[in-house]
Amino acid sequence: MSQPTRPFQFARAGRGFIAYVMALAPLAASPASRADDFVDRANKAFADVSQARRSDLVLLPLLAKLTPTPKSAATLDAARSLTPTMAGWNEAKAWAEGAPQKAALDALPGLVKETDSKKATAFGQPYGVQGISVDLVRARLYTELGDPPTLSGGRFQYLVALDALQSLVHVEAARRADAGDPLGGITVLADFACVARQIADRQFFKEVDWAMQAMTSAVERVRDIAYVDSMGKHALSAKATEGLPELIERLEPEKGPLSVSRIRLPAGDRIGTEQIVARVFVPRGGVNNSTFASTMSALGSTDRPLRLFSESAKWQAVVARQKGWFDIADELPKPYDDWSSRWDLADFDRRLDTPFYAAKLDRASYAVLAETMPPMETMFAARQILRAEIAGTRAALGVLGYFYSTKGFPPQLSSIRPRWVKSFEADPFNPGRARGAMPPLEFFVPIRDQTFGPREEPKPHTVSIFMPDKANFDVKIRQDQFILYSVGSDGAKNYASKVENTAARVQGADYLIWPPIKSLYRQYLSDHGSLK
Repeated sequence: MSQPTRPFQFARAGRGFIAYVMALAPLAASPASRADDFVDRANKAFADVSQARRSDLVLLPLLAKLTPTPKSAATLDAARSLTPTMAGWNEAKAWAEGAPQKAALDALPGLVKETDSKKATAFGQPYGVQGISVDLVRARLYTELGDPPTLSGGRFQYLVALDALQSLVHVEAARRADAGDPLGGITVLADFACVARQIADRQFFKEVDWAMQAMTSAVERVRDIAYVDSMGKHALSAKATEGLPELIERLEPEKGPLSVSRIRLPAGDRIGTEQIVARVFVPRGGVNNSTFASTMSALGSTDRPLRLFSESAKWQAVVARQKGWFDIADELPKPYDDWSSRWDLADFDRRLDTPFYAAKLDRASYAVLAETMPPMETMFAARQILRAEIAGTRAALGVLGYFYSTKGFPPQLSSIRPRWVKSFEADPFNPGRARGAMPPLEFFVPIRDQTFGPREEPKPHTVSIFMPDKANFDVKIRQDQFILYSVGSDGAKNYASKVENTAARVQGADYLIWPPIKSLYRQYLSDHGSLK
């Protein structure tokens, strides 16, 4: 992804500064042309994507034809939790089997079959209405920028349709598994994760954030499907040596289509900030009183038009507190440059522990920056979790492959290489990287790999599970299962006695990979009569 230019980084004197001011002068007289210029810069990232490579031209027309999502799968959490024994399953199953939904699902493999990044398909839809077909505009499958086009106020309406696709994929995965084809269920999740990865190459935080969450959710659900099968039909055992290794390889995080290391911080939000600054400040002066309140209130009421009046009053009240054009020109690059300079740092670089510049921003005096900058720092944690989910899922499927082939668990995690997993990724949360070390995830089989005293009765391993906004609960894991975990946010090995799957610092808690928390929580709800 191309990096944005830096029009606000200039010398305060000299030929370069004079040229910059002269370049701004005609733009100040023409808001429409200025807006188009910034939109063109945001769209430049897709200029080299040929029509034949554009996945959006294939996928969005199909999504426009989807029938409404049933209530039982209306949210991602509902779709991921739905099982064939629950009320609403038949409705969701019939929906997934409908012709429009089947057409969308059938299109996924073709959109991700090419693994060469130079030839692979890409989601190349430009921002705004220019170049968008009338049908897609009517179906609201585009990014609405308003009039005049305003990048920071963009409404990514096509993501609503992708949310429907995401729910559909999770229902379809469960449907295929219930029909005796868990590998097919896992495959459709992998296909969707690769499609979501294309959205991670977009230009705005909201898009990339959506993509990383969708990828994480899909990869996590792969383990859920595999676990449910392992506790019941064991249908995946028939594919242990034939289809499972190939699927594990598809989920390879660097060389494969997921290519996590190639995800870049989006550039569009910075361009959007620059656009607003150009619109509401007088070059070399202060706030433009004729545009400031109306422009900022429009941003604050993008999704709630009825708030426009109250937003306008709020912004009129803070005009006098705003810094001038020179100050904001100096300040604007700092948070964006700080995020960008850290993105490619080595894992556990000490600089990653220092507060981000955005946290120091005087939000009252630089309200334009505060209002238009996204919480880009959250992407660092999202990427770490995504890496843990991918590494853990590949390893867990490898252990299952070993088990189904040998009728026993591997003596250690390294035993699954290279038959099922060609190479391991380091535990993304483990800081033990001295002298190039790549510490793997932690693995053990309860009772088999635990030490008990001579008078102590061997007993299952108790895992205490902590879930934000949900009930905490304990589960006992016996020797018929294995435990796979990351050392988690505190970087310490705690044998998964307490787990909380988060990147936020939690002392004494590990990050559980297997058994999947999603599966254990569903069973907990079922045992307590809360799963309807």
